Amino acid sequence: MNKIVFEEVTKSFGTVIAINGLNLCVAEGEVHALLGHNGAGKTTTLRLLLGLLEPDNGNIAVFGHNPLKDGHAVRSMCGVLSEDVGLYEPLTVYDNLLYYADIYGMNRVESNKRIDELLGRFDLFDKKGLIIKGFSTGMKKKVALIRAMLHRPRILLLDEPTNGLDPVSTTDLRNMLSELAKQQGATIIMTTHNLEEAQKMCDKISIFRHGQNIFTDSISALKDSAQYMDNGQFSLEKLYMELETAGARQ
Repeated sequence: MNKIVFEEVTKSFGTVIAINGLNLCVAEGEVHALLGHNGAGKTTTLRLLLGLLEPDNGNIAVFGHNPLKDGHAVRSMCGVLSEDVGLYEPLTVYDNLLYYADIYGMNRVESNKRIDELLGRFDLFDKKGLIIKGFSTGMKKKVALIRAMLHRPRILLLDEPTNGLDPVSTTDLRNMLSELAKQQGATIIMTTHNLEEAQKMCDKISIFRHGQNIFTDSISALKDSAQYMDNGQFSLEKLYMELETAGARQ
């Protein structure tokens, strides 16, 4: 089954309910954004998907695999960009990427070719031999994105991928995500507060509130609806704010 499915999943940390009866379905080859306020459960959802957390209740399937029972199989098909970029700062850009290429099981010829390709795409080729320490937040984010994409993962999980990126790099990322999904069939799940980029990058969006998925629809279907138009154009910001305002009144 080539889907990522959450069925009535719950997860608490002590008295704090992080995920509360979550239902979510992401199809293979889809670029799917998880939107919501801080603490809505987006990052916890990604950690559950990877098998790094055990749900209290409910079922999770990642292309037919249980993330807890088949954790290695699930994680081996994933590329991950976490909020903490997690780079080895005393090492060079190249040494960081080569280290992860070895972990991914890439041979040296393949990894060198892929590293050079992605460094070029992110305009970092001339930084290849420089150590990470002292890099700006945006440059570190670029290296971490390259690391996540290095092994051409079947699933790409991106936590706030555009934070710290300049407009040109954001456009490059958007094009690469489209290429990965449309040409290589990768499934991409991203969390973001950047509604404009979510509207441009994604096929489908889900809005989380208090650990629940309160709204899911495709961008194409929403663009055909007259309900959330602003000056004749669909506005994801208008949709989001209306749902948030309605939730605050409940």
